[in-house]
Amino acid sequence: MKPAELEASEEYALFCEGLLTDPYPLFDTLRAEDPVHWSDRLSGWVLTRHDDITAGHRDTRFASERASLNMEPLPPEMRQKFAPLGEHVANWLGFTDPPKHTRLRKMVARSMSAKFIAGLRPRIGEIVDGLLAKVEGKNEMDLMGEFAYPLPATVGCELLGIPPGDQDTCKDHIDALVNFVGGVGPQLIQAAEPAYQSYQMLAEYFRELADERRRKPTDDMFTALVNGLDSGEILDETELLGLSVFLYVAGHETTVGLIINGLLSLLLHPGQLELLMNDWSLVDSAVEECLRYEAPIQLSTRLTVEDGELRGREIKKGDAVVWLLGAANRDPEVFENPHVFDIRRKENRHVAFGVGSHFCLGAPLARLEAQLAFPALFKRYPNLRLKTEELTWRKNMTLRAVVELPVILE
Repeated sequence: MKPAELEASEEYALFCEGLLTDPYPLFDTLRAEDPVHWSDRLSGWVLTRHDDITAGHRDTRFASERASLNMEPLPPEMRQKFAPLGEHVANWLGFTDPPKHTRLRKMVARSMSAKFIAGLRPRIGEIVDGLLAKVEGKNEMDLMGEFAYPLPATVGCELLGIPPGDQDTCKDHIDALVNFVGGVGPQLIQAAEPAYQSYQMLAEYFRELADERRRKPTDDMFTALVNGLDSGEILDETELLGLSVFLYVAGHETTVGLIINGLLSLLLHPGQLELLMNDWSLVDSAVEECLRYEAPIQLSTRLTVEDGELRGREIKKGDAVVWLLGAANRDPEVFENPHVFDIRRKENRHVAFGVGSHFCLGAPLARLEAQLAFPALFKRYPNLRLKTEELTWRKNMTLRAVVELPVILE
């Protein structure tokens, strides 16, 4: 297809609306024919090649301070009304650049160190076993609602110090915020109002929780942030709220997508699942292949801060740049047989967790949860199978995951 035909195609329209069930054929076309593609629908450049995207992560011309890209598509009256939402998003760690990014990242790095994460292994194992115990005796379960979602939700709440009873309340508001933060182009108009309301509710929730942690400190990350225990710095309220919400969202959404997409990929490839069940030492490489094959975060956006050129295309200051991580992860120039799911893949330079200074802080925790979840599930239910292959994918361009995954337990 030519670029104009791409813009007019039904698949492209569905992709831009976050409704494309299988985006990979479209990604292949873009990567092969127009790797630096201007999208009128998204009002930005769409990049699909692995080398462009990895280089872009380290290129200072592309800024992470991009909350303006979420606000600009809104009509003027909405931009004014929802300005506090834009300010809140601007304080998410993933929406900052040095020196602010460096300062905020250091404040949580100690709580996400390899040693600290390794120490969580027994507790994560307990949570996994507890979730599986709840379905003991059942013939069916929804792997999303009863396993892939509650595992990282519970781990994240315990890490941040969010009371278990507040998980569901936080989830509803987080979903609304994610639809706005992960949106691109015109879809942001519909996402803004619910996101603003959820931002207000979460801000009030974390204010009250912060007051409680000042009066009665507990052993969790949120208490450390509130009281400056690890850094010696007390954050102002705007930064505290932004960082806290980001940590919960980033750690939760990525891990849910990794676990559910990984389980689905294994169930759809029974030969690979059999390999894993016969040799659990492959679980680490299996998790990496799950991240590559069905990346939980499909795209990342940046704001161009100075004029430049890429593959003969002139990219101007103020332009939005959309990096299709899912396309980079299936680039045939980097991955042999990129559309083949192979848990024994040796060279696996996927970009599911980003690259460089913005590499996901929670990556070790997400990996650990999946590395414990996969064996626990399939050892207990070695004959587990899909109830249906008629799947419904989440309506979101950025976050890829099925809405539910019903299975038969045997």
